[in-house]
Amino acid sequence: MKMSELSERSGTTVATLKYYLREGLVPAGESLGATRADYSEMHLQRVRLVRALIDAGVSVAQSKRVVETLDSPPTSRHDLLGKAQYALPASHPDVAVSAEVTDLVAGLGWQVSPDSPALRSLTGAIAAARSAGVPLEPESLTGYARATEGIAAVDVAAVPRDDLAAALHRVVAGTVLVDPVLAALRRLAQEHVSSGAT
Repeated sequence: MKMSELSERSGTTVATLKYYLREGLVPAGESLGATRADYSEMHLQRVRLVRALIDAGVSVAQSKRVVETLDSPPTSRHDLLGKAQYALPASHPDVAVSAEVTDLVAGLGWQVSPDSPALRSLTGAIAAARSAGVPLEPESLTGYARATEGIAAVDVAAVPRDDLAAALHRVVAGTVLVDPVLAALRRLAQEHVSSGAT
C-alpha cells in the first residue's frame, strides 16, 4: 500500500508517519523508487501500536525501545515477558526499592527480579498514597497483591505461544492499554460491593 493508504487506514497523518519513519518507530517500506515505497499490513500494525503507546502516555524514546524489542524478540516466553515489561515506563524510576516492598514480594513467594522497574513503581506509588493520607497497611497490600495474581494469570494465558513477535506485541499493548480497563473494572466492582448486592 502507498503511504496515503497507510495514513488513511491507520488514521495517522502523512506527516506523523514520516516522523515515525525518521525516528525508527516504523521500518521503511519496500522502495519503489527515489520517493515512493510500498507498505504492508505489518507496517499498519506497527503504526497502530506506536499510536496506542504514545496515546497512552509512553514517550517516543520508550516507544522506540519497545519496537526495537519487537524487531529482535527474545527466544523464550519468560524472557519476552520480561523484555516487554522492562521496556515500558516505570512510574517512579528513581525511587529506591523499599524493604517493605521487598518483604511483600518475598512473603508472597513471587519470583521477581530485584531489577524489576515495577518494584520501584510500587515503592513510589505506596509512598505517594501514604503522603496523601491513604494508609496502605501490609494486610491491604497483600490482599491487593493476591487479587492481581488472577489478573496476571489471565494476561499470561492470553499471550500467543507460537509467535514471539505477536506475543511481545500483545504484552506491550495489553499492559499499556488494559491497565485503564482494570482501573475501570475495579471502580465498577467497588460500586457493586458497596451497594450491598453481594
